[in-house]
Amino acid sequence: MSIKTLNNMAPPLDFSFKNLATLTDSLEEEPRKGTKLKDVPLQEGYTDIVTAVRYNNNSIHELSDLVPSITSLVVNPTAISWLDFSFNDLTQLDDSLLQFPNMTTLYLHGNQLMSLNEVKRLSGLPCLRTLTLHGNPLEALDGYRQFVLGTLPSLKQLDFSSVTKQDRADAENWKKLCSKKMKMSKKNKAAE
Repeated sequence: MSIKTLNNMAPPLDFSFKNLATLTDSLEEEPRKGTKLKDVPLQEGYTDIVTAVRYNNNSIHELSDLVPSITSLVVNPTAISWLDFSFNDLTQLDDSLLQFPNMTTLYLHGNQLMSLNEVKRLSGLPCLRTLTLHGNPLEALDGYRQFVLGTLPSLKQLDFSSVTKQDRADAENWKKLCSKKMKMSKKNKAAE
């Protein structure tokens, strides 16, 4: 099977709009584009690598089966650099995302994430540069953008908007302010 590639990267595996309830369901589906490279016998010199998987616009509620699903679909799971879980039903994130240390892009917009604590889980992704969270309830929380940028200082884009120097300064100020409030709160509780 021949796949046209750019820099030896295969097209993304696209499981969007497949009515998936779990990630394991994707193992029973054919992707829209690309191929299940793991099922293709590797010929000498064949180096095409899947680096992106789209699971957007489904009904996925959790990510606990992410690692076994990706491992079943692609030859080199650590090469995954982009995952799209936009427009699903995620209410929390899973540490399984941390099994993809080369992830640079993560789309999570249009889900049901409510707590900024979920963002803290992503701090274990050192290469993460692009993140989308808009369209989640947590976007309406005070200091949302500052918190995310303070927690994930390596981001270059948040919610399809470039991170500016002013954004970084605001995030740093927000972090300092919150840190002072936390210290004062601890002192007040200790005094009681």
